[in-house]
Amino acid sequence: MYETLEEEINSHLDYILHEPTLESFVQPREWEEVEHTDIALNPVFISIYDKNYNLVESSPNLVQNQLDWNKQEPEKIPFYAEYNSIQLLVSQAKLIHHGEIVGYLVVGVSTKHNQLALDYLKTTLLIIFPISVLLTFLLARFIAAKSIKPVFNVIHTAQSITENNLSERIQLPKNKDELFQLSATINSLLDRLEFQIIKAKQFSADASHELRTPLAIIKGTLEILIRRERTPEQYNEKIDYTLKQVNRLDRLVEQFLLLSRVENNSLELKTSLFELKSEVLKSIERFDVLLQEKQVLVKTDQLQNVKIDNYQEFFEIIIDNILSNAIKYSNLKGEINIYSNIKNNIYELIFEDNGIGMNKEDLRFVQERFFRVKNNSTLHISGSGLGLNIATQLAKMSNISMTIGSQLQKGTKIILTFNIEKF
Repeated sequence: MYETLEEEINSHLDYILHEPTLESFVQPREWEEVEHTDIALNPVFISIYDKNYNLVESSPNLVQNQLDWNKQEPEKIPFYAEYNSIQLLVSQAKLIHHGEIVGYLVVGVSTKHNQLALDYLKTTLLIIFPISVLLTFLLARFIAAKSIKPVFNVIHTAQSITENNLSERIQLPKNKDELFQLSATINSLLDRLEFQIIKAKQFSADASHELRTPLAIIKGTLEILIRRERTPEQYNEKIDYTLKQVNRLDRLVEQFLLLSRVENNSLELKTSLFELKSEVLKSIERFDVLLQEKQVLVKTDQLQNVKIDNYQEFFEIIIDNILSNAIKYSNLKGEINIYSNIKNNIYELIFEDNGIGMNKEDLRFVQERFFRVKNNSTLHISGSGLGLNIATQLAKMSNISMTIGSQLQKGTKIILTFNIEKF
């Protein structure tokens, strides 16, 4: 509207200003244009006055009245007026010809179409806005539900995990965002918890299994003793046998406690510098009774003396368990050779026996907890199957490599490898 008004005003002013002889206030055929004849389709109303404010001409669509010059309104500044109940946007200007005021121009443009457009927009907004709000709400709810779904998956998974269902894990989102990191962290936590719980269950089952046998033997032996009177020699024999089982229980308990502390990393030990050969000789001395019973010869003449900086308590247990197994599975009047090899500050401590040995299949599992070789040669040999497992775990903690080789009926060789400082 404003552009139309400005265009009409400027067109008439330009025509009057540049017309050589002012014969008419309007251009030829001006009133034949549709906007000046019709009042329904974007009408433009024009009234022209002479310099004395007498009406000179009006556009054909002004069928009843003219547009009055309003002396209160400034020139070329649009204002609202009403014509035959039609609201108009009106602008007015002085007509100048050769520097002299020759008349006055009043131009009006109907605001009906603009009002219709505004009414249509208002109606449209009243209809579309609630629908848009509703659709936006539904879309936002859908997106929010989809976004929060992984959170509910986390909650659901956490609620479904029980002591008997430890393998359940949270499904990781496709996008690697903060929720992905949270889910991955929780899964890692669940892995650690499952591992600890499984170890606790395994420890409990293993302990009950291993302790049950000596307890049953002790119980059975004592029941036999109280059934009837026996000779002192018979009492001594049964009591001695019972004490052996009590000692076995004591060793089992100590091994279980040590194994538990190792697996839970609750051992707080510091390394120290000690002589390796001295520790080996002390271990041999601790097993002197067993060596004499089986008449097993231990050779250490090729064992080189070195100092190592390691966990001395762990090293004692490692060589005790290795030597205990070597004695246990040696034949009567067998031989155990303990010797060493040194090359480029790498020390190999080797335990080699000529006992019953084992086949390749048994060798694969010999370092696992409670594994024991079962054949005709081992039926009379007692044990818990914990010794090599404990030695293996302590060797790893001490940064000692343990290698086991064996041949059935020929013997077993165990090699401990570590860095040394030569003595």
